[in-house]
Amino acid sequence: MTNMGKQKVQESECWQKAVLLLKTDMDCRLMVNDDNYGALQKNTPFAIELPFGAHVINVITQDGLLEKEWTQNISSKEQVVHLVCLADDYDRLRAVREAEVREPLGIECWPEGRIQQEQMLAALGAGLDPVFRDTPVTPEMVVIPAGSYRRGNANNKFKVNIVCSFAIGKYPVTVADWKYYVENSGVSYVPSDNGWEGDTLPVTNVNWYDAQNYVRWLSAHTCKTYRLLSEAEWEYASRAGTVTEYYWGDEIGHNNCNCQDSGSEWSRRSASPVGSFKPNAFGIYDMLGNVWEWLEDIWHDNYEESPTDGGAWVVGGNPLGRVMRGGSWSSFPQYARCAHRLGSVPSVRNCNFGLRLARTLP
Repeated sequence: MTNMGKQKVQESECWQKAVLLLKTDMDCRLMVNDDNYGALQKNTPFAIELPFGAHVINVITQDGLLEKEWTQNISSKEQVVHLVCLADDYDRLRAVREAEVREPLGIECWPEGRIQQEQMLAALGAGLDPVFRDTPVTPEMVVIPAGSYRRGNANNKFKVNIVCSFAIGKYPVTVADWKYYVENSGVSYVPSDNGWEGDTLPVTNVNWYDAQNYVRWLSAHTCKTYRLLSEAEWEYASRAGTVTEYYWGDEIGHNNCNCQDSGSEWSRRSASPVGSFKPNAFGIYDMLGNVWEWLEDIWHDNYEESPTDGGAWVVGGNPLGRVMRGGSWSSFPQYARCAHRLGSVPSVRNCNFGLRLARTLP
């Protein structure tokens, strides 16, 4: 091809393209056809050169709440200007979402009598008593019915549906429970008692791997499926239908649990014997304060894309961190709230760290 011919082809190709200039009233992410253009900044014009024809344009707000898609036809070499208006629709959608999460959901609508009735029905369906032991020497378990609730802090809640009933330890795993495990499993690790005395104290100085070894042994010992709770199950069981910061109210109050400034005789001194405080509506003790409880989930910095069916979140995140919940005898009150989260390296053993069992029901 002659130089003249090449020049004409280039001019022809140039003629068949135009510039699309986008401007948005909110930060968002941009896709054009199948190409990801990343962030589109608020009030900052963004130019894209596109060939003549129809192009699918897609924008989504940074939090994923609002998405818009349209087909942009480009048929002239003149620059095409498009203003992406999101703010008004976003505000309306946000208001609807906030109204939805303010409304009681599922178990949050149940009076205490209904909660106990649902526990009875779930236990009946599993062929168990609402509170049971699989053997005379294994921990007491409480049946928790399936249901929906709003998870998270008061200003950032989202809906979760616990799709399957499950059982949870009535108390944290105790020193006596662990002694039986050591004596009957051949495990070599005996946790430090921190100089505290009492078989009814929660076991401490166990890490996530110790907890996993214990639930595996207990499953084999009983021929039942024991495991750690998911984070969603833990908060559901802890709240027991409440929407307040603690399952007894919005303030730490006096002698409701064992943490700093809670008014208990053990606060900032030691763990307390399990069952020393009033249970929640499910009949579970020590869900807040006393010891941090290891959970199954991998640590994630936020709830974005987290499961909404009650399952453990075991993909993505930081594999070097596992979630803990509940606070401990040395925690500040704000760390002993139903919604508070802690991440820890799974190999760490600490006098504040313990565990609570979950058991899958038939």
